[in-house]
Amino acid sequence: QYVKPRIALVGDAAHTIHPLAGQGVNLGFMDAAELAQVLNASRRDTGSLSVLRKYERARSGDNVLMQRLMEGFKLLYGNQQPAVQWLRNTGMSAVNGVGPLKTLMMGYALGTAGERPRLARALP
Repeated sequence: QYVKPRIALVGDAAHTIHPLAGQGVNLGFMDAAELAQVLNASRRDTGSLSVLRKYERARSGDNVLMQRLMEGFKLLYGNQQPAVQWLRNTGMSAVNGVGPLKTLMMGYALGTAGERPRLARALP
């Protein structure tokens, strides 16, 4: 849970992530941008649970996905069994060879792909 009435947690206060790829700060920036967008768009009591849950719903999916991906990378790169190393290296080479997939994955890691709050998009 990220929210309670009149309380909204962002970044590391709302979720934890393995520091493997330094994604915690990116997730925190996206959380803050989404919360600001939700609060700014609200015509009701901004501290109400119904308003704050919009922020929680908007961010929890992306945050859980990134958490699971980082846990997966930790398991893959922490495993020293030759078969797992071969599978990991072969998979990463395949991803590296498919330009659009590599670009998409890099975009998500950098926070420039997917659905993002208005404050987290590039300025025109």
